[in-house]
Amino acid sequence: MEQLIERINKLATPAKAGIVAAIILLITAGTYFLLIADLDTAIAGIKAEQNAKEITLAEKQAIADNLNERRKEMDALDQKFQEALTQLPEKKDIEELLSQLSDVGKKSGLEISKVVPGSEAAEGFYSRIPISMAVSGNYNEIAMFLQEIANLRRIVNVSDLKLGTPVVKGDKVTLSSDFMATTFRFTETKGGKK
Repeated sequence: MEQLIERINKLATPAKAGIVAAIILLITAGTYFLLIADLDTAIAGIKAEQNAKEITLAEKQAIADNLNERRKEMDALDQKFQEALTQLPEKKDIEELLSQLSDVGKKSGLEISKVVPGSEAAEGFYSRIPISMAVSGNYNEIAMFLQEIANLRRIVNVSDLKLGTPVVKGDKVTLSSDFMATTFRFTETKGGKK
């Protein structure tokens, strides 16, 4: 090592300056590649992670800002669901429906002579419940009765309507009417079973 230092001392000043500059350059390059490059890579990774977290924070903040609006939407959907369950209930509730039909018939001025519930038939997400009915009254009373059935909150379809055997009672023509009143109920099927 001493011989190397003696050789360098014998060189001209510009050569000595070049050697010192080369040594400084080697130390700087070594420091950069051994220490600083790794730190730059780590900093770039941390910045990418920070950007990803800022994006996630912005998304969650947007959700939090809309939380009250989402709650209102959920309340409105729940109310619509409850209304739908009124029209298409989960329970059979035939007794309640028969009571309603009887009340509507009396209000309309009809005489109800037959009400026979049929057996329930499943059809996908709902079941069909037929009710065979026979009533008698004048044409307007029967029409009013059918209109009131249409206004019930629960879905009731009337089919196979037959009007016949007119009979004159006093100043009123009375008709007999047979029809099928069909109601429905919601049946949630999971694997084919309720």
